[in-house]
Amino acid sequence: MRTPLNPELADTAHTVRTLDIPRLDPRPSSKSLSSLNPATLGQIGTVAITTATQVDGMVARAHGAFAAWRTDREARRRFLTDCARELYRSAGTLAPLLTMEQGKPLDESDGEIRLAAKYLAEAAHADWDDDAPAHTYDERSAVVEHRPVGVVAVLVPWDLPILRMAAKIGPALVTGNTVVVEPPCTVALSVARAVDILKAVLPEGVLDIAVGTREAHSPLVAHPKIRRISYVGSRGGARTIISHAARFLTPVAATTACGGTALLLPDADAENAATALAECAFANSGQTLCAPKSAYVPADMVDAFCEAFSEAMRTLTVGDGMDPETTVGPQHSSHQLSIAEDLLCQSIAAGSTLVVGGGRGTDLPGYFLEPTLLRDNGESTGFEDATKAGPVFTVIGYDDLDQIVDSVNEHSRGRSASVWGSDLDRTDQVAERIDAESVSVNRHDITDTPISFAAGTDTGFGTRDNRATDEFLHFRVIAH
Repeated sequence: MRTPLNPELADTAHTVRTLDIPRLDPRPSSKSLSSLNPATLGQIGTVAITTATQVDGMVARAHGAFAAWRTDREARRRFLTDCARELYRSAGTLAPLLTMEQGKPLDESDGEIRLAAKYLAEAAHADWDDDAPAHTYDERSAVVEHRPVGVVAVLVPWDLPILRMAAKIGPALVTGNTVVVEPPCTVALSVARAVDILKAVLPEGVLDIAVGTREAHSPLVAHPKIRRISYVGSRGGARTIISHAARFLTPVAATTACGGTALLLPDADAENAATALAECAFANSGQTLCAPKSAYVPADMVDAFCEAFSEAMRTLTVGDGMDPETTVGPQHSSHQLSIAEDLLCQSIAAGSTLVVGGGRGTDLPGYFLEPTLLRDNGESTGFEDATKAGPVFTVIGYDDLDQIVDSVNEHSRGRSASVWGSDLDRTDQVAERIDAESVSVNRHDITDTPISFAAGTDTGFGTRDNRATDEFLHFRVIAH
């Protein structure tokens, strides 16, 4: 996941210094949790859960900073460019903390942070109209103003926490809003370190961080001065957020997904497709929203596909993400491991064939499940199950292409898909029929859409015009 050097960030020397593990937020808290390394189960540090009183103070400071922050677009662009540069400079010291806390291999953590810096740099160049003329049905004139909403709550998931934070706070800040970030407590140390790096650049009150648990989102989300909530995560989490936000009718943009799928056409190169999909299916131990989790393959090509996919899997090494030889780390938590193991067992019990994997892959004590390939009989594993199972990839044979396209569209609501074939015209035609947030042809993209565009949402509470900045603007009509 190494990110190409951004010219705006290239004037920095990349050095690795001794890692200093923080205790997040030294202020008194009613609850503190230990942060564990999912590979070794050793304690990394202590996370203090932010109290409602502390949230009140953060939101008050953000609300106070909003009046000045919203006034100068060019100044905000410069601040964000400086933020991007500082985050990029800090990749060498931040990446080890992210790896120890989240579990992914060190090079993936480093790549995530560098890509997050790139997202911030791109957000600094985002463009939008402050106002635009509106059509009227008489001789009166009207103008539509695009205005920042105020204090925004950005709730990030644990899979790519720094990248997803940057993808949200960049557009929010450049459009003139102030932000309070809330990460899960399991990645709070690394997200807090990233926020501290950015806060050192930004004016007081423009950016802050509150740490919650799954049961305690309400102090921030239900705060009366939060003007918009941006959430990326599970569907269950989205329902909880929306229910808390309903108290003050706070708008929620909730992006949820459960993985991606690939569709091979009869003229596809099964070996090349299998090798390419195996390379990206197990990134972040199979724990990203966009990673391919299943493939629909013509029945007479399934054997060749499974053989090539299995061969590519043999190059993977399971272990501690801090070990440079590791390519697949642990599951992020005991909960995630239980989900993956349960679905794997259910699939096998229902008739799926275990082709390779299924064990731990290491003697380390952490939350490990080695990369696993299943061959489905077409009936045992539904799309929903196949896309949630961590480092488990399911191959499903088919005979009727139209039926499979309908099946994918019926169950997907997924974030990504890919279509593979030699006849590009036909491949494009099939890709047009796939109902997914993004569809790749002869490749499977596992990172989100560029910063200038926003992903669609599962909830219907989403962005407008598909620009990331629109999520953080509201529209006011001035009529004359």
